Amino acid sequence: MDEVLKAVLKRIKPTQAERRQLERVANEIVARVNLACAKLGVPARGVLVGSAARNTWLRTERDIDIFILFPPETSREALEQKGLAVGWEVAGKRGRERFAEHPYVTMEFKGFEVDLVPCYDIADPSKIKSAVDRSPHHQRYIGKHLTPALADEALLLKKFMDGIDVYGAELRVQGFSGYLCELLVLRYRTFEGVVEAASRWPPGEAIDLAKSYHDVGEIKALFSGQPLIIIDPVDPNRNAAAAVSMQNFATFVRACQDFIRKPNTRFFFPAQARVLGPQEVKRALRQRGTALFCLTFDSPNVVEDILYPQLRKTEQALVMRLVREGFEVLRSDVWANSKAAILVELSSEKLPKVQRRLGPPITVEAGDFIEKHLASRKRFSGPFVDQVGRLVFEVERRHVNVRQVLEAALEERAAFGKHVAESLAEDYKIYGGKQIVKLCADKKFSKFLSEYLTRCLPWHR
Repeated sequence: MDEVLKAVLKRIKPTQAERRQLERVANEIVARVNLACAKLGVPARGVLVGSAARNTWLRTERDIDIFILFPPETSREALEQKGLAVGWEVAGKRGRERFAEHPYVTMEFKGFEVDLVPCYDIADPSKIKSAVDRSPHHQRYIGKHLTPALADEALLLKKFMDGIDVYGAELRVQGFSGYLCELLVLRYRTFEGVVEAASRWPPGEAIDLAKSYHDVGEIKALFSGQPLIIIDPVDPNRNAAAAVSMQNFATFVRACQDFIRKPNTRFFFPAQARVLGPQEVKRALRQRGTALFCLTFDSPNVVEDILYPQLRKTEQALVMRLVREGFEVLRSDVWANSKAAILVELSSEKLPKVQRRLGPPITVEAGDFIEKHLASRKRFSGPFVDQVGRLVFEVERRHVNVRQVLEAALEERAAFGKHVAESLAEDYKIYGGKQIVKLCADKKFSKFLSEYLTRCLPWHR
């Protein structure tokens, strides 16, 4: 394991020259922010936060986060307006406006992607006024406790997370943030310590680094139902691992188990999933023998952290509708670029016309159930009692194929994400089976579909 980790660290740790370059660029942007504040008469200042400030950034990462700190008494409206004004003054024509909890400006500058984010300069992190206000406190906490040696261990953990596809707290990924990786290293002291501990984690594992609670039971009661609970040392009311999905939690635990058993650089640098050509996609669909459908529509004009939860909500609504209608859903997924797509795979495209309707058990009076179904024109047979004693009617199924169910659901749009529902109301298309190959003209969608059809844990590719 030591040899593997040494080889990996050599590939991922920035050189001194790269560190100096980032430092020069970051200092220049902070100076520009401060000059912009002075020019515009804004009582704020710039500060570098995130992995760039803590020397825990990977060589492949080119992100610089500059926060614009405003006095706590600043109104929310003033913070947004003046924060954007400062951001645009710094970025100029390079700038692009983005939105998280509130708007901010991003730009490309000397090879780096720079975020200029306004926030409140709050002394007590338990009294923050917006979610981003914690970041300067995270910065101070990690800066105080993370030594250069521990920073190297954090680099290894981040790259491990990246290699197994669970790195990133954004809602598109639902994985482990860089800050969470740093907290885990502070808790277990080495990369090896983290993976050894995580290989034994059960769902609901709780870690309280700053000993903010009396016992683990109190933590689990407060954050029940979450696969991983890491109490944020700067805000005990927050689970720093709240973004981590059960799928990504389990993937990380499995990766740790496999790495301990057989250490290899492929956990950090896995082979990329091969993009299938059109004929290969057709062959894969034929070999699977399933019914694959893809719903496409224009992506709503919202940021990813708003879009992806809405896409997943819509995906689950469609899946549940199909299940209620009697279909077996094998798998589903979502994707977005300028177009959005919801992919649903079923064991069969069609169901028989006859459907069983079960009545109440014999301990419950069934008169209304019987009268209702006897009067139905869609009754094939019944009432009769089956082998386990349930009252049964056999009636005509309302929808016999997947497309009918999807189109009915899309007309109603019940339980869909708000912006997704609005986009679907404008226009949509449903592609089934080999028709989906037409969508592969979009190279990014083709990559998504290829990864879906050849799904495999990255280190086993």
